[in-house]
Amino acid sequence: MFDSSFQNPAQDRLRSRLLKELGLAPFLKRCEIFELGDLPLHCEIYHHHPNAPTIIFLPGIGTYSQLYCELLSRMSDQGFNMIAVDIRGHGFSGGERGGYTVPQIVEDIQGLLDHLQDHYSGPFGLFGCSIGSKLALSIAEQDPRIDALLCHTLFLAEIPPDIWHSMGWSGLYFSNLFTPNLKVNLRSFVDIDTLLQYNPMEKYADQDPLLVWDYPVYTLHSVYSYSSKILKESLQRPCAIIIGSKDDVLTPGYTRRLIERSKQHFDLIEIEDGSHMLPFDHIDDTLQASSEWFHQAFEQ
Repeated sequence: MFDSSFQNPAQDRLRSRLLKELGLAPFLKRCEIFELGDLPLHCEIYHHHPNAPTIIFLPGIGTYSQLYCELLSRMSDQGFNMIAVDIRGHGFSGGERGGYTVPQIVEDIQGLLDHLQDHYSGPFGLFGCSIGSKLALSIAEQDPRIDALLCHTLFLAEIPPDIWHSMGWSGLYFSNLFTPNLKVNLRSFVDIDTLLQYNPMEKYADQDPLLVWDYPVYTLHSVYSYSSKILKESLQRPCAIIIGSKDDVLTPGYTRRLIERSKQHFDLIEIEDGSHMLPFDHIDDTLQASSEWFHQAFEQ
């Protein structure tokens, strides 16, 4: 079913075993695949009904759509067409591994929306996970066809969480001037071991050939410097941020500070005892809260 152009047969067998051991295989059987454009952009569909609301899902940093298949499949059962996207350079999509700029992602998803409008008549939403939320916000700011935006955590370049993030993001400016293609390992700026401490993916993280660990400087600079409009104006549509009460990557305190400074109103959904990995280790709570919020948002 899936394109294996980034794998050899041994890696393909390994991934099949990993997906089976993680219990994801039954959910993937519901998934339909299509690829868009010359890149191509790999998209996975959990279809509900042509007239149902359609939600585009953008995965978190380093990951890809298949890993979220349980959440996506079960959310589709709640009345949504779920369209998960492997952003360029990730998962089964084409492009340099880990390589993209925010404007490129905006253009890719706008092209996807053009395609989806020929097949689905309901309203459109965006659901971004972690760094995917930053990308989803950038898309919603550019495209009025997005009727609702849900962010699983959110950061803005204009509001660094602390002085260390501020220094790191500023340093990317100079690195991008001189070494834009230099690869930076994800573990050098994200504490992966802590994130996966209670996650069933932990023991498979280093075995999955489709996870992206190395990012070119130009990608990181684009993401962490891209400015947002919401500090100056409202998007005039429903938006929400869902976080875990124990998220120590983007804390509830940081999220509240972001919401206070934003001209856009955000509903804040806080999952008790949740970490930064809500779609994996608090999937039932995340599913219920996300589905309920989108139903309410589409009714406004």
